[in-house]
Amino acid sequence: MNMIPRNRIDAEGWLIVACMPSVLALGSQSASSIFTYLLTLLALFGVRSQVAQHRVPFWVLVVTLLYFVCSGFWSEPFFWRELGSTAVRALLIACFVLAFAEVYQRDGLRAWFGRSVVAVGLCATCAALAIFFWTQPADGRLNGLGQLDTHVVAALVYGCVAVFGLQAAIRDVGCWKLLGVLAVAAGLSTVFLSDSRNAWVSVAIGIAVLALAERLASRKYFLLTLICLGAVLSAVLVALLLDDFGRELVLPRGDSFRPQIWAAALNRLEEANLLVGLGVNASDDFVIDGVTFLHPHSMYLAALYQGGIVGLLLFLCLASVAMAALLRSYQLPEAKLGLALLAIAMPSFLLDGHELLDKISATWLLFWLPVAIAVSLSSVQRPREC
Repeated sequence: MNMIPRNRIDAEGWLIVACMPSVLALGSQSASSIFTYLLTLLALFGVRSQVAQHRVPFWVLVVTLLYFVCSGFWSEPFFWRELGSTAVRALLIACFVLAFAEVYQRDGLRAWFGRSVVAVGLCATCAALAIFFWTQPADGRLNGLGQLDTHVVAALVYGCVAVFGLQAAIRDVGCWKLLGVLAVAAGLSTVFLSDSRNAWVSVAIGIAVLALAERLASRKYFLLTLICLGAVLSAVLVALLLDDFGRELVLPRGDSFRPQIWAAALNRLEEANLLVGLGVNASDDFVIDGVTFLHPHSMYLAALYQGGIVGLLLFLCLASVAMAALLRSYQLPEAKLGLALLAIAMPSFLLDGHELLDKISATWLLFWLPVAIAVSLSSVQRPREC
């Protein structure tokens, strides 16, 4: 990429390069969103020429975003301001995907985007480790910096840094290869010290997916190996949960009220409308044994709660078509990276996550980025090698 933006697409490229590292480096979500607002303004100038190039993944994305925005009309209580805020968030996501696809096909975004995440992510993870060992938190769990102020979210994002680092360690050269190795070590250390079992399992799956994809040239063998490993992992997990010692190892803090929260969410949903849900802006606070929980603690349940069966199916459909598009372009390193990020996101969403339509956040790195890669790879104009 040119150091000085010469045109709109160059400017989009640098804004995209700044987007994801900003989640790691900036303490305010609003500060990170400045990049996405500027990116949206630039992307809208080229929207007419871009839309015609995109195929199924992009249109499933558009329908999903529009549906969740429209669900704001039946959220109770209804406020125009909240509906407008949701619409803006959906627009930010759509324009990020459009801009990513446009820049991806024209310049060196691929190399610099990954390098920026590795470099900033290495600094962020090292800072988190230093603060952890310096402060010795009472609960013994590593917390994230800035926006990443919860153990699980920080661990999942730092796990993504490890994934980016692993690909750099495998594919890059010189100092970037070394930085990649260090990012893997620091990222996995933060994940381990977070003491989040969800992150442990999800990040391990993501790392395994990328390692297998980089190792196996055949998509068929990759899928077969992945299925076998999935079956073994599932069997081991079931065996651990059936044993008292294993259950204590897997769930040291018990079920963290998850079953009660999910039951409360489903009861409230059944009393409203199971087909279309309660709406994207409906209150999702739940009081369990006098403790208030601020969301359903599952992205799948959140999609069902907000958008009903229709919303959940759209979310699953979008994830499926994105995964299919990435598999069709399996030979490309970006597709392998996207598969690894989805491999972290989709298992982790079983127990965590709640806001699919959000300003730039961990969800963008875990889910919307791989969707953007899938849209880029499935567009009519194929990307050229840099």
